[in-house]
Amino acid sequence: MPETGEGASALPPDMVIWTVDRMRTEGVQQIIERQLRGTLFHEFHHLVRFATGGPMTLMDHVISEGMATAFERDFGKTKPEWGQYPADVADWVGELVSGSKGASQNEWLFRHPDGRRWVGYRAGTFLVDQAMAESKQSSADMITMPTADVIALALRYQVGR
Repeated sequence: MPETGEGASALPPDMVIWTVDRMRTEGVQQIIERQLRGTLFHEFHHLVRFATGGPMTLMDHVISEGMATAFERDFGKTKPEWGQYPADVADWVGELVSGSKGASQNEWLFRHPDGRRWVGYRAGTFLVDQAMAESKQSSADMITMPTADVIALALRYQVGR
């Protein structure tokens, strides 16, 4: 990832692959110190969530990424860019819900054709934050909660505000 100089993937049932760009000017040690802990929190959350079945739909991915991002932020004490959502994030959620059938996961999760970064991650984090507020549970507590239930909690929170 150009912003961080590293990237990772969770490979169920029990493996995380972490890659570092050794050519970055800040050096590998600084990347390790700045990124490894948060990235491991994020990917370990995926391993636990995926143990009950991997994501099937784009919205499964959106909620899984949002939940792992909230876990990374709240328990790993990080401030990931992909977890910071804009004021109009509810519009992004609407786009995802209405246009997610057959949509490219890479475009929605990483770089949308219109230039937005991490639409799915940011919208997912927003939905998870709302579901956590409504349920009074953490991303760790909700780790096995089905996608539809997380979205229902988030919508209930929006209606109750």
